[in-house]
Amino acid sequence: LHELGEKQRGSVALDPTAKARVEASREIVDRIVSTDEVVYGINTGFGLFSNVTVSADKLCALQDNLIRSHSAGCGEPLTRERSRRLLALRINVLAKGHSGIRAEVLEQMIAAFNADCIPVVPSKGTVGASGDLAPLSHIALGLMGEGDMWDPQGGIAPAAEVLARANLTPIRLGAKEGLAMINGTQLIASLGAEAVERAGRAARLADYIAALSLEV
Repeated sequence: LHELGEKQRGSVALDPTAKARVEASREIVDRIVSTDEVVYGINTGFGLFSNVTVSADKLCALQDNLIRSHSAGCGEPLTRERSRRLLALRINVLAKGHSGIRAEVLEQMIAAFNADCIPVVPSKGTVGASGDLAPLSHIALGLMGEGDMWDPQGGIAPAAEVLARANLTPIRLGAKEGLAMINGTQLIASLGAEAVERAGRAARLADYIAALSLEV
C-alpha cells in the first residue's frame, strides 16, 4: 500500500475472479431496478427521505446528487500520495463484489489510478467511524469529471481537463453506484496504514541507534 501511494509506482488490475463477483453483485441491483422492487439506496431517498420512492428515470441523477451534496470537505488537500492510497483501497473494497457497482465503472477507476489521475481530497470533513463520506465523495466527484485532480504533469487542474488529457472518460453513475462509491472507511484505513508503516520505521531506527550507541 505504501508503494502504491508513491507517484507512478505500482499499478493495479482487476482479477477475473473478482470481476465475476462484481458482475454477479451488479445483476442483483439490475434485477431490483427492472422489477421496481423498492430497496433503500437503489430507488429510494437517503436518511430522512428513505420513505420516498425515486422513479427509474431519476436514479442516475439521485446518485450524482448524492456525490455532489457530500463533497463538502474543507481545509488543505490531502497529499497526492495519501489520495492515491485512498483510491487504491476503495478499488480493493469494490473489487470484493459486495457493493453492486458495475465492472466497467470499477475498470474506469483502475484506469484513472494507473494513469495517476488522482482526485483532490480535502483533509477535513470525514465523520470517522460512520464512514468517510466526504473524502470518498471527493474521490468520486473527480472521477465524474467534476472538481479538481492532481495532474500527472504536476500541480492541480480541473478534473475534466486532466481526464481528457489522459484519454479517460468520466464515470457516469448508475443505480446505487454513488452509494457504493462512498460507503466505507478507506481514509481511516489509508492514514492508519501510513501511521503503522512510519511507526515501524521509527522503531527500527530506534533499535539501530541504540545498538550503535552501546559499547562492545
